[in-house]
Amino acid sequence: MFKQPPLSGFEALFASRAAHLSDSDIRQFPDLSPDLLTRHAKWFGLSGEHLVDSILLRFGIYTSQLPEMLPADRIVYHPDGDLRLQIKTCCRPRNGYFHFSLTKGYHRSPTGVKPYAPDDFDIVALVALSENVVKFTADRHQSHRIALSEIDLLRREPCVSLERAVKDLGLSATRVSTPGPAPVLNDGRGL
Repeated sequence: MFKQPPLSGFEALFASRAAHLSDSDIRQFPDLSPDLLTRHAKWFGLSGEHLVDSILLRFGIYTSQLPEMLPADRIVYHPDGDLRLQIKTCCRPRNGYFHFSLTKGYHRSPTGVKPYAPDDFDIVALVALSENVVKFTADRHQSHRIALSEIDLLRREPCVSLERAVKDLGLSATRVSTPGPAPVLNDGRGL
């Protein structure tokens, strides 16, 4: 196996950038101030992306990362077809729910915040980061949420919502989770 030798000075550059993440900084996650959550949003977004990759890989579903300038974050190589996946991460609940806004861009960017185009992605992964759970959906609404009451079910059956999203897209769903009765959410629809 080949190994890339370190580039001279690279370690010092990385150490200087990582030094600002002290024990009193983000290592207290999720008990952080809104300012710290905002300041380190990229770290938490990346954590959410890796959590999605981890869950899918545990079920034999591979992903490929896409460049940041594209509207989708991953290609998911699902047995029923390749899917463009957008990943949204929320760090902690508010009023009993994890809240997600399905928009792209940043408030301070020249282009601002805008909705996704209909062909930007196929499914969304909603990551409740402090609970280490993911809910997949093909729903294109601009606002989504995960109720705290859904967390145990999402943890027990991590890919049931993925299979429902695949089915909602019109693809034939291959069951990834263990057989049994269909889980039901508060709204009665199931995951």
